[in-house]
Amino acid sequence: MPWIQLSVEVSGDQIKAVVDALEEMGSQATTQENAGEESYFDLAHPAEPKWDRQRVSGLFEDQGNPDILLKQLMKQTSFINDVEIIQLQDQDWETAWLDQYQPIEITPQLWVYPGWETPPETIDTVIKIDPGMAFGTGTHETTRLCMQILAEMDIRACSVIDYGCGSGILGITALKLGASRAVGVDIDPKAEIVSRENALINGVASRFTIQSAAEAGTQMFDIVIANILAYALIDLAPALTKLVKPDGVIILSGILAHQADDVIAAYAPHFVFERFEESEWVALSGQKLLNPIHA
Repeated sequence: MPWIQLSVEVSGDQIKAVVDALEEMGSQATTQENAGEESYFDLAHPAEPKWDRQRVSGLFEDQGNPDILLKQLMKQTSFINDVEIIQLQDQDWETAWLDQYQPIEITPQLWVYPGWETPPETIDTVIKIDPGMAFGTGTHETTRLCMQILAEMDIRACSVIDYGCGSGILGITALKLGASRAVGVDIDPKAEIVSRENALINGVASRFTIQSAAEAGTQMFDIVIANILAYALIDLAPALTKLVKPDGVIILSGILAHQADDVIAAYAPHFVFERFEESEWVALSGQKLLNPIHA
């Protein structure tokens, strides 16, 4: 049968209302895509919107009533003023949706694969992550940079914490590269659920735990990873620094190139950093100093 797709671009605080409206109207499939920059779960400023712009789409059976559907959506979400209506021919929509997500090369021997794809045996390390609502599937530069840094390190038997874990991809990557245990911290309840599921799918659930920031704050780790936003990294500098063992490593990402110096300055007394870049994004890998530098 033919289908009608309604799509609308909205800001972060409007997303839930649009998704709820489409589902109440009988949408057969409701999807969310980035319409601007990547989304983040921000530990330091949880009250602020976590999304920039999103395109939300609903799929409906075509019964010759696009105007009725449009009026329903506009009535339930009065803030909408521009809805795209597309008439679509019949096809296997689940297969079409899955086909959008392809394997991602991080390094020649480290790849991210969706769960329905079978990787070749020649790849040493494969991370299985399905697209979902929690941030972190390997598609964004900030995530790839962190994974590349981990792949270049010898992290066998290391303890790792991912502060702002999202999908759990970075902690899972560390475990599959040889880390002994990984802890994930995130303020979003969905992140806890998704991270646990992904750890199970990747066969590392027994070594992956989710903890609160308070619980994690009583420990120290060989490697601390925080892929969030620059101002959050700056605000969290004292807390994240305390998590790093003497002579341990901190990996900071989610930083635009023009913000890197400010982030480095916040951590500089305790770390010496190496800088990694992709497009306009920067990740920092810092070695903790046994004797902090005092100005």
